[in-house]
Amino acid sequence: MKSKATILGWIVPFYLIMIICSIALSQPPGQVKIAVWGDSRENKDNATEGIINILLNEISDWDFTIHTGDFTHKGRDEDWQRSLNIKGMKQLFVSGKFLLCTSNHDEGQAEWDKYTAGILPINNADSTTHYYAIQKENVHVIFLDSMYSDFDKMQMWLDQYLINVKKEEWLIGVWHIPCYDRLTYKKGIFDMCEPWLKSLYRHGGDFVVHGHAHVYLRTKPLSSEGAVDLENGMVHIINGTGGATWKKAQNYTEKTAFTPNTTSFPCIVFLTIKGNIAKIQTVDARPNSKLAIIDEWIWAR
Repeated sequence: MKSKATILGWIVPFYLIMIICSIALSQPPGQVKIAVWGDSRENKDNATEGIINILLNEISDWDFTIHTGDFTHKGRDEDWQRSLNIKGMKQLFVSGKFLLCTSNHDEGQAEWDKYTAGILPINNADSTTHYYAIQKENVHVIFLDSMYSDFDKMQMWLDQYLINVKKEEWLIGVWHIPCYDRLTYKKGIFDMCEPWLKSLYRHGGDFVVHGHAHVYLRTKPLSSEGAVDLENGMVHIINGTGGATWKKAQNYTEKTAFTPNTTSFPCIVFLTIKGNIAKIQTVDARPNSKLAIIDEWIWAR
């Protein structure tokens, strides 16, 4: 028969382990900081190089970057090489730190598959990097593809993934072309992306991120149909100012929360999420701008 001391020797460590596990599980999720930029295909006015320098040397405490597409000019092998050889790009273009969505200028599927292999995650539906999802802390980011994929298969994958997203977690969708017409000078793809929006909205989606339009714009929270929905809506962030052509100031619409009232210029959106608080700080990435914040918004859920 075992002594009381022996039994206590087993019980006490067991309870200590249970207490430690309970404390660990009760810890709030850590901070996630995301840098959003894109449409860097031309490096106009050395804007791409300037943004890279900021991300590597001036504001480098981000966890990963979301590049909103048009990484290359025409998607050919020489275009990928040109983009990757912009000063500092190879330091950014690494697995776990650089995330990218498909886009109209990166149209060569064979080249996309070649250069994103080992850099971007793959999905478990068709085992490509054309669409995929990541989770960090309490933040899910889902990249969807408007270029190469079988939409029915991708929709099934999306809905299956969303089953496991908890209501209290943050949910971000990413694809290149914005959803709604008349929001910017570019035509939207609402007919194509409506099913994606409905799925995200139904599961408590928070942000939808785009490029394509060479401007910066943040919307009010919107329903999947595009109506202002301050209670349950998703905020759309458009940032295509990474070094393509510059465009005149965009007109405000009923959906617009903020867009600069001047010709577009390079900027970076920093989206920081901690617990139930999300903060957007968009900085001016032009030389001598002193990284001035041009847009700041805090969302407490």
